[in-house]
Amino acid sequence: MDKSKRLIIYGFYIFLCLTVEAFILWLFPYTGLGGLICWPLTIMFSLGLGYVTYRIANSQLRMWQFSFLFLCIFTFQVILQLWTTPQDFGGTTFSKIRNTSKAYINYNKIKFTDFSNLTNAERVAFIYKFKEKLPDSFVMLQIDSTGQDYKSINPRIYIIENKNGIRYYDTTKLTLFESDTATIIVEYLKNYDTVIHRVDKNFLNIKAGGSSDKGLNLNVNEDDFRIDTGIEILMYGILEITKKPNR
Repeated sequence: MDKSKRLIIYGFYIFLCLTVEAFILWLFPYTGLGGLICWPLTIMFSLGLGYVTYRIANSQLRMWQFSFLFLCIFTFQVILQLWTTPQDFGGTTFSKIRNTSKAYINYNKIKFTDFSNLTNAERVAFIYKFKEKLPDSFVMLQIDSTGQDYKSINPRIYIIENKNGIRYYDTTKLTLFESDTATIIVEYLKNYDTVIHRVDKNFLNIKAGGSSDKGLNLNVNEDDFRIDTGIEILMYGILEITKKPNR
């Protein structure tokens, strides 16, 4: 292969790898400050491994042999780019890909009552599967005590549905009283004890936050079913093509 064609292949390889890096950062945007290394490393990998393809193209290989080696080198670089893409939370890029695959495979096993225990990938499957019956938002209320070393003791999680301005919840476990001055939360525990918590009047409307008093913690996290990251958007799109939501 003459030099001009080899240079074209070299340039194409670099362009391809840079395009893949842009796609990876769209899939996994929460890199934090560590993400500053992504582009420099990608450029370095592309120049180095691209030069390998440039040299291979000068050898006496058949087209299918060269194409196979090109694909192997490119795949190796993609793995390197994924491996060197840091994530602030939720695990590594590989664990997120694995969890997304697992959530897709287990799509039919996800139940409406499972929401508080879902991974991020399962949450996307949940949103698509139950999109016809989703409320405006879910509020997850967690109540627990703090023991030694600030470890959680006996956490209880309650799901509150917000729908058309009305709250729905399991009244056998919880009762809510919201007034102009305070929010009263009444818990009905398994041992027939009744525990009453008094918090700020807007406590259930703060989206995310908590209250702590005398070793007792109350935290709320509201989920309005937004899908933000690229891998979540991609998974939702694949579900739309391949799966049917519950009717």
